[in-house]
Amino acid sequence: MTGFEVYKMYLALKMHFTKDNYDYVKYRGKVSASEKSFEERRDRYFFKKLAAKYEDHVIQDYFVANFIHDPKGYIQSFSIDNYERWKVNQESFSYKFRQDVHLLLEDFEAPYQDKFDKIFKVREGKHPSLLKYYLSGEVKLETLVVFETCLGYVGLFDKKLSDPIWKEVRKRVIKYKPFIKINCQEYKDTILTVIRTKL
Repeated sequence: MTGFEVYKMYLALKMHFTKDNYDYVKYRGKVSASEKSFEERRDRYFFKKLAAKYEDHVIQDYFVANFIHDPKGYIQSFSIDNYERWKVNQESFSYKFRQDVHLLLEDFEAPYQDKFDKIFKVREGKHPSLLKYYLSGEVKLETLVVFETCLGYVGLFDKKLSDPIWKEVRKRVIKYKPFIKINCQEYKDTILTVIRTKL
């Protein structure tokens, strides 16, 4: 990839994470940008450096990791540290997911197989426990993405929640979803294992 191509990837991913009507996967990262305007940018060397240093898939992951860290996508806040932390998180996520499910069930008493659905229950416009745990930083965004991919709760929340906090979290979940490889059977098995071990 050239520096200009990396810049176009950045623009496309920025649109994906910040605009409701742009889908990076659907439009295959296509954006309108001119090489002339790119060469006039002060930060062009940043994109050229990324192009020289990393392979295409690493550059995409680098941008995704940084957009998850800073949803507004300010290039000044992007760093290799954010990417490294994200990568470690991806590699250990199966373990973290198990911990998250265990934590989410702590609010309830056994038998847990009857209680799992309650983490998605919305009462009178109040945030369900899944959302509360995420907002307090105790549950990972990836866990919300897994639950949406494999169980589909966003539509349910949409019917009962309309506050800006939910809308922002919803956007992050939906926009992040295409970039995580998820084996639903594996995660469903993990949920059942946690329920069994907690009994």
